[in-house]
Amino acid sequence: MSSFFGRFSGQHEVQALLNKQASHLVRAAKTLAKMVSADSKSRADLNVTLHQIENEADVASHQVLKEVGSRFVLPYDRGDLIHLTSEIDDCVDAIDEAGDNLVLYRIGEVSPKVHEITDIIVQCAEHAVVAVAKLKKIEPSIRTEWLNINNLENRADALYRELIVDLFASDRTPKELIASKITLDSFEAAVDSFEELAAAVELLTLKES
Repeated sequence: MSSFFGRFSGQHEVQALLNKQASHLVRAAKTLAKMVSADSKSRADLNVTLHQIENEADVASHQVLKEVGSRFVLPYDRGDLIHLTSEIDDCVDAIDEAGDNLVLYRIGEVSPKVHEITDIIVQCAEHAVVAVAKLKKIEPSIRTEWLNINNLENRADALYRELIVDLFASDRTPKELIASKITLDSFEAAVDSFEELAAAVELLTLKES
């Protein structure tokens, strides 16, 4: 085991690059939270910021993949690292899409339940960042992070179902219904993407511990 950690810390920078990539999760999630509370003009400006974060996250993902591809000896299975990097990237992309839909479909003031789902996205991002950082030593407490993400995802699912019921019980026009449904789906997808990321972390942890 000591040789494993020796090659991890001494021969490449995979962990540092993963941490850097994961940091964009919280940045993106908090920007989305600001968008949910903002007026239409501010949302458009924040959406530009969110796109910039997504672009930076793409660069960070490519840096991880480049490092993984250029090293013969790696801390974890090459395929697992590529999968983990892809899942982190998918989470940022999903957050970016949720923010984009707020602007594209000209969503007005949102329900408190949408605010709650957005807060769940922020919490998932924070747990994901901690989980990725804990991979360096496969700390036993890493299990808490993916369990928290799973619990948060369950809460978001319940909120999503309530929102759909509320939506179709409203007197909105068909056009408004479609726009709202697409937007709500994208928020749910953002939460679901963190469940996939948590599963990737869990799988890697179980294989290496």
